[in-house]
Amino acid sequence: MEPVKGNCDKWIDFAYNNWLVWERDEKRKGYLRESTRILVNRMKDAVTQKKQEEALNLLERLKRLGNNFNQLEEEFGSKSYLYEHAEIYMECALAAYSMDDLQEAISLFKISINGLPNRTMYKAISYWLYGCIQWQSQSHREDALISWEKGLQIFKDVQSDNNYDADYSKKCAGIIYDAQKGIMSASTNNYPPPPPESNPASAKTSAKPQKNTMRMFPIIGSIPAGSPVTVVDDSNESTISDGFEINSERYSIYNLQQDKLEINFSPSKRYYLLRVAGDSMNNASPVAIENGDYVLMVKQDEAGTGEIVAAEIKNVDREATLKKYYFKNGEYILRPMSKDNSLKEHLTFKNDFVIRGIAIAVLKRDVEEC
Repeated sequence: MEPVKGNCDKWIDFAYNNWLVWERDEKRKGYLRESTRILVNRMKDAVTQKKQEEALNLLERLKRLGNNFNQLEEEFGSKSYLYEHAEIYMECALAAYSMDDLQEAISLFKISINGLPNRTMYKAISYWLYGCIQWQSQSHREDALISWEKGLQIFKDVQSDNNYDADYSKKCAGIIYDAQKGIMSASTNNYPPPPPESNPASAKTSAKPQKNTMRMFPIIGSIPAGSPVTVVDDSNESTISDGFEINSERYSIYNLQQDKLEINFSPSKRYYLLRVAGDSMNNASPVAIENGDYVLMVKQDEAGTGEIVAAEIKNVDREATLKKYYFKNGEYILRPMSKDNSLKEHLTFKNDFVIRGIAIAVLKRDVEEC
């Protein structure tokens, strides 16, 4: 059975907590005034506590409040209420959805989208959330994909706006990356995939190896999974594609992309291997990355939140590290995933690091062959 509702619920949580909350922080709490936020939080608390009558009463109060704000804006031309009604309706739509009233949620989202300004993150996020609800109707799945595509296009428009600083633009790039991956998977499978970092940790599962002939990947150096140290050049090593052998030892390959059954290599992208030195990623999921393993990297300078990256620290003699990447509250975080408590301190940056690649698979030595 397609995991449509479960994945849509996860996407709603992900987009709200990772995109909307961040945008509100950037916009100084968004369009809602403090008194309105209090009512919204009361409604959300009532929904969480399953006090449906109270939640419905607050939802209706907020709808009336939003309409009144809209009228004040039209009557007096005041900008102090600008778009507040649209954000109120977005919150009411999510509350209605949480109470299993999909039709009410759809109606409220339409009002929210129509009331939000064009080429803004709010409009893009509202389209994405609206699409999550549309996915759950078999007859509206094409509409859901279109809503996601509209959201993606607005994300791109916002990123191209020169009025934003580098940090904002980089956050937009991460959102675009996550949205594109979601759309591509949904287009292929006809239902939405789980969002980044929503897949539960699981035991190691060997991925299906690529059946086509694999070209050789250069091993360009070592990558520490502990404190950053200078990259060591071991370029004399190489992989042998017809058996997953490295220096005459056989390795099995494990996929880090749980939403894909196979590891497919695009001729338009560059790939390389890095040897892991250190234990700060030995509790990573879905596959532990241990000292002596190799990680298969795709070369790119952007990442989505929750992905494992090779990051090079600027102005520190080409120091690099393998970590899980996050963006939160205007900061870029490189987080270890270790069983060792002494290795759990994360690194926080503004703009003083660059991403050199995304880890897509782990190669582990085949003990049975040793």
